[in-house]
Amino acid sequence: MPSVQHRRRLSLPKDFQGKLCDVNTSGHKHNSEQSTHNCAASNNTQNEFEFLPIGEEEEFEIVTEGFEEEIHPLDTDEVEADLEKKRAKTAFLADEAESNIIELQRLLGKSNTGTATRAEKDRLLSLNLKLSALKSDIKKAKTIEKDIELKLLRSTAMSKVADIKLAMKEKDIRRALHVVQYAESVDIAFVVDCTGSMSSYISSVKDSIKTIVDRVQATNQGINLRLAIVGYRDIKDTPRCEVLDFVTSIDSFKEFLANLKAQGGGDTPEDLANAIQVTNKLSWNHPSKVVFIIADAPCHGKEFHSCDDDYPAGTPGINIVSELQILQKLGGQSSMSITFGRITNYTDSMINRFRSQHDIVIDQVGIEEASKLTKTVTASVRKSIFKTITTKGKTGATVAFEPISSIDSLLKTGHAPSRTSASLKDYTISHKLPKLIDWKKQPYSKVKVYRNVQVHDLADLQNPLKMGMLRFLSKDPVHRTGRTFESTMLMRRAPSPFAEGEVRLAYHGQLAKEERDLLKDGHSMVMKSFKHLGKGVNDRDQYLKQMEVSAIAHFLAKEYNKSSFKPPHCLGINVLPVIVVEEVDEKNESSGNRRFCTENLLPTGGSEFTKYSNNTGYWDADSLNETLLRFTKYTHDATHGYIIVTDLQGVCKGNTYHLTDPVILCKDILRFGNTNLGNAFIKKCIDSTQAHLNENGWM
Repeated sequence: MPSVQHRRRLSLPKDFQGKLCDVNTSGHKHNSEQSTHNCAASNNTQNEFEFLPIGEEEEFEIVTEGFEEEIHPLDTDEVEADLEKKRAKTAFLADEAESNIIELQRLLGKSNTGTATRAEKDRLLSLNLKLSALKSDIKKAKTIEKDIELKLLRSTAMSKVADIKLAMKEKDIRRALHVVQYAESVDIAFVVDCTGSMSSYISSVKDSIKTIVDRVQATNQGINLRLAIVGYRDIKDTPRCEVLDFVTSIDSFKEFLANLKAQGGGDTPEDLANAIQVTNKLSWNHPSKVVFIIADAPCHGKEFHSCDDDYPAGTPGINIVSELQILQKLGGQSSMSITFGRITNYTDSMINRFRSQHDIVIDQVGIEEASKLTKTVTASVRKSIFKTITTKGKTGATVAFEPISSIDSLLKTGHAPSRTSASLKDYTISHKLPKLIDWKKQPYSKVKVYRNVQVHDLADLQNPLKMGMLRFLSKDPVHRTGRTFESTMLMRRAPSPFAEGEVRLAYHGQLAKEERDLLKDGHSMVMKSFKHLGKGVNDRDQYLKQMEVSAIAHFLAKEYNKSSFKPPHCLGINVLPVIVVEEVDEKNESSGNRRFCTENLLPTGGSEFTKYSNNTGYWDADSLNETLLRFTKYTHDATHGYIIVTDLQGVCKGNTYHLTDPVILCKDILRFGNTNLGNAFIKKCIDSTQAHLNENGWM
């Protein structure tokens, strides 16, 4: 029977039939949108469907019939040979029929003239019966021929569509690689206070630059780095400013620093305004631009501090705010990242003033000790690369989706459809949480519910997961039979989304079997739809791909939690499972609001929602942690590099990270939707993950 039956209280077996492959790493071995999302505890005996908001004793099954995998293209040589045999047989039957017809016509002539013998009359009757049978056989043979011809045509169409999809996906991946390579071209300028108290920091820049470059190169292997330095002092010092414009040679950079002396200075403030103006005149060229300011004193101008100042109106002839604004705009379509290395509290007022009163975007990091410089500069360069990737990735064409119903179109027209360009939906973000009275005013709709069949072992990941529609057994004690089913639930959704990501919108919602249960605890959900409109964009297949990603990541998280690759001090991982709901009524099809990926709410009372990594290999330095790095590496190593789970985001509460909306990169680039960037980005992600683990001494 094409279904998998469940009772809500049945628990999973403690041991899977298959185990993930063993992974040996440094002595460890193991078996085998900011939004409020779902959570389900990760433990090995939990029912896989515990997160579904259905009754305690509800019986249901996943009906997989009608959701079979797409037939693979046929062996055309074998089918064509079979077709030739069938055609030969048809021709033989036709020849036999023709000869019989000639004989039949002769005998009919004799019968009509009354000259036919008894034997000839019997033969005439026999020929009639034989021709009738031959006619039937020829008709069947031609039907078989047409079926085979159609199979060949569909197979050819499928092959062509697969080739087109593959070519489009490879083009997308090449574009993504180009964006990353573009972003990995970095200009970094050090703006350093070179007055008497700064000698140790000048030495630290010189001593650490090689380590900084090596670390950035470990996570971004295509890095193309140019270095510059602006060493500044006070207005009356000679030299007032010493400059090395951008160079690619680390040795040249270090040689310049070796000759840069810490000297001069008078009153507390220094001539930072002149240094920023000089920095603006450097030969900026690369798309990712970083300015790292190292200073223990503020700029001139009483607006920015309460120190004694020989130039209370600021450096004569230079407006530091205007110069900083010019510096920010140097980013253009790429990015400019300005970071201030804080050494003393004398500069706090200045930075606060820049930010609050003049809208200068400037990060501040503590480098009270010169030894912290390596880590902070490395993080700044990585952030700048990520910023450029994000900025560059948003320019150009609108979001594009692969054609879905390509085979039928190809059969009808002879041409495969081109890629669909999509436009944004019309929506307004509302952060307001609906109240009870709001929900009661909101109508509900009947929905079908789709769910992946449970993943048991690694072998299940090699092919698309089986899935189907949930079907509930009737509770009616009178009419309950094996054929009595209910196949829908009830859904209620807030009219406006409360959050958005790059691709999807998130809505508050409710899901239940009965109307009376919609407002009860445990029935609040988060419902996510694509934020674009266009042919194929909101087709069921697109949502099922997202559901499959979550199912696989959820399974790998459970396996990681019980593996010895997870040290005792690391937290657990729970990737939130997803179902797809589809309104029975088709009225919202054109608006793109008929289907939703649906999740429980993320737990509250933990950390803030955080995006920890992305699918190009970037990890957020401010939230970097061993647990998530190890989990990502585990997904790669346990599957022998076939997939890697990336783009981790969510919250941490207690001893568990609760993650939502992950991305799976896979060697098979036609799986898992547009965010799967294939083997090239698998390598980028695992190299970056391993580098961070090594850099922090976690492996």
